[in-house]
Amino acid sequence: MDGAFNVRDLGGYPTANGGRTQHHRFLRADGLGRLSAWDAKMLYSYGVRAVLDLRDESEAQQFPNVSLGKDVVYANIPLLGLNAADVEQMEKMFSEGDFNLQYVYECILENYEGIRSCFKFIADAPQGCVLFHCAVGKDRTGILAMLLLSLAGVDKWDIMADYAQSWPNLMRDEAFREDWFDASRGDLRQGMSSDPQAISYVFDAMEEEHGGVEGYLLECGVPDEEVALVRHRLLT
Repeated sequence: MDGAFNVRDLGGYPTANGGRTQHHRFLRADGLGRLSAWDAKMLYSYGVRAVLDLRDESEAQQFPNVSLGKDVVYANIPLLGLNAADVEQMEKMFSEGDFNLQYVYECILENYEGIRSCFKFIADAPQGCVLFHCAVGKDRTGILAMLLLSLAGVDKWDIMADYAQSWPNLMRDEAFREDWFDASRGDLRQGMSSDPQAISYVFDAMEEEHGGVEGYLLECGVPDEEVALVRHRLLT
């Protein structure tokens, strides 16, 4: 794509019951603010009929998405109370101590209302492909991808491999690459990377505290019928 670098399908992963996740059902992505007209047309042709923006509201307003079509439904459901586009806010967070990506992911999982709203949007989405994204498609997007793939019965190691693909994808973006080489502290680079151990940590925490993704979604208040609809979209 011309204006996005971290877009990929959640289809094709083997599941515990011997099946596979379906293609053209979910795309995970980075920001859609730089899409070319060709990009937008391609995503619509791919089947995208719903876009779920996981960024902070101010972040979404500062860098609005390119429209994919008049019949594509859209929702902005922040998963983290942080505007990743606000340089001063990010610098303040980093200056207060070592950057801890695992803590950030724990904060996302503790946003029960946000997760519940995401699953309702997906369950109610029109037939077709749901695209979900944040700023670079790694952290907020990575957590939702973990929940979806886990719900489908995808193995933890495949979830880790999917997560790990973000960093090499993003390094194709000149702006991201410049930020990476300009980062003076190792923990900042760690926060920009997609070390699979980060998603492994939060996956294990979900297993230990909730007994798995279904127990976690139950704790979030996601109704059983919505869980079934999302799983059906992934697998059928």
